[in-house]
Amino acid sequence: MKSNALNNSVHPADSKPKSAGLNQVGAKAPAGLILLGTVHYDPKGFSRTRAFLEGHGTDLILVEISPFSLQFRKEHSSELRITFLRNLQAVCQKLGIEPGHARRHVQIASILRQMAIPFEYRASASYARRAGARIAPVDYSAFSRKWIETWPEMISTENIEQLLKLKNSSPSISSLYAQAAMRTGIARTSHPEILPAGDAPGWQKREESMADKIATALRAFNPLRPVYIGGWWHLSFGGSVRTLREILGVSPDCCMLLDQVPLRSALEKIVPCM
Repeated sequence: MKSNALNNSVHPADSKPKSAGLNQVGAKAPAGLILLGTVHYDPKGFSRTRAFLEGHGTDLILVEISPFSLQFRKEHSSELRITFLRNLQAVCQKLGIEPGHARRHVQIASILRQMAIPFEYRASASYARRAGARIAPVDYSAFSRKWIETWPEMISTENIEQLLKLKNSSPSISSLYAQAAMRTGIARTSHPEILPAGDAPGWQKREESMADKIATALRAFNPLRPVYIGGWWHLSFGGSVRTLREILGVSPDCCMLLDQVPLRSALEKIVPCM
């Protein structure tokens, strides 16, 4: 299996960003499309994603992962994990830290999650196999490639030693979703801009590429209940980078955050966006 284990997986062309006729803020949104925003480290993310997809009866899932990133993780994540844990063991011996304790450090746990296939895709793939839905990785491979090129430094002993010296704490998942609700307008409150890491032009190309791939998939498959699943920042608005939500012209009523989803599917289907 080279590109994907799912026969119903589709890979929209990962070309340079195009307009797709949807690149103006306020443009007519694709019919029925829901944007589902996540906190990538949500420990309940897999269950919540499955619950949403089951309750909504989703027939096309558009996931924030690029074809390159997905394939790279499938082919190399096990090897990278072994190297990382070996380096962690060496640092623990140097610093006199118990390895099990070190693995629970928030920075170390974050790297282990980052190297794995994200829950958004795993949950979507699991649902797609059962329901016969289509699933498409829609992130920008050129952007992913640049990010993954930093991984050798990320898993190095030098970086691990510095990370273990940092405070072992992080914001709660509920506080991160509360922040997301303010910055996406879902909480109906004012929101300060939050800028993504890295250069703004690169992020703009990424947003435009994702929007183009989503529009292409929607035209190709004409789904009844399509859903985009990815980090909540892509649902924000009003900043210096025009986000996926703005490019596609998706209204607040068609944006959700994953913590709004019950862990069990509702008896009634979630009403599709119109």
